[in-house]
Amino acid sequence: MKTEQYLPLLKHPELGERAEFIIRDGFLTDKKSEKKYPIIKKMIDFQVSVKTYDSDVKKGMMFKLNTVFRKYLDFMIQTSIFAGGGVGFINVRKKTKQWIDQVVKDKTLFLDPDDKRLLSYIGHEKCLTVEDLASRNVMPMTEDYPNLNASHEQLPIRSSSFQNIISFFVVEHVKNPRRHLNEIERILKPGGYVILSGPGDVYPSHRVPYNYFNISRYGYHEMFKENNLELVEEYFPAKSWVSILYLCYSTLVRNSCYNKNQFTKFLQMIIFGISLIVSPFFNLGAIFLDMIMPFDKRIYSLYMALLKRK
Repeated sequence: MKTEQYLPLLKHPELGERAEFIIRDGFLTDKKSEKKYPIIKKMIDFQVSVKTYDSDVKKGMMFKLNTVFRKYLDFMIQTSIFAGGGVGFINVRKKTKQWIDQVVKDKTLFLDPDDKRLLSYIGHEKCLTVEDLASRNVMPMTEDYPNLNASHEQLPIRSSSFQNIISFFVVEHVKNPRRHLNEIERILKPGGYVILSGPGDVYPSHRVPYNYFNISRYGYHEMFKENNLELVEEYFPAKSWVSILYLCYSTLVRNSCYNKNQFTKFLQMIIFGISLIVSPFFNLGAIFLDMIMPFDKRIYSLYMALLKRK
């Protein structure tokens, strides 16, 4: 969606819903209160609390290579068969597309769109995207700017303004996940749908220190009930053995101990290279074990739900 298209959908995060916004001198400005929010590369920054990656880069060639890898390759590999347990994320993307085809008929609010492939699948012209960059403390790459930078616990969007909302691995990064679900319920039109993805009861910490919760399906169910959201379908993209494999992969390949110095970073590069070769075979083994062993809905790293507002 173009900036001018979604201005009528916006409200102040803290000043309520009565606002008439205009764009003036590089700022989103409310005519009445004169409250201003900067616009950076077409992104409206409601938080003004971000910085760039470059200030965090350690000295040395290995760390510079790691920064390039983190920007351009990390997410794609982590969510592929070349990462142990990465098949779970493949299932997330596949199921999300299936639900999008099933229920998405109108404009969509996409919260934290890490997977740009899904954003492209819906179409940028149909989406308003919100990313909480303060919970990353970094700016994204120029071509990946979200439409809004705002807190997922206090979204600057008017009530009952969207028929579809996608919450993509947001709940673990907000200090109050109940507040996040309450915001979703507020913004969603009656009869509208939510596609929610989040961590299960076992999932490694990530985006540290902005990782607060892993949630079991029972915790999700309680939050759905509290916010008048009917569970249409739930899905477990990574069952027990795939989840265990992902934990092993994170511990062995992505351990923060490798960040000590240049030598350990070089060691990580070797281990990572080996993992690219062996991960597809380990993924096949984990999938086979999950197929032959009954799944009792315990020990899962990823959780998904299709919800409808009553």
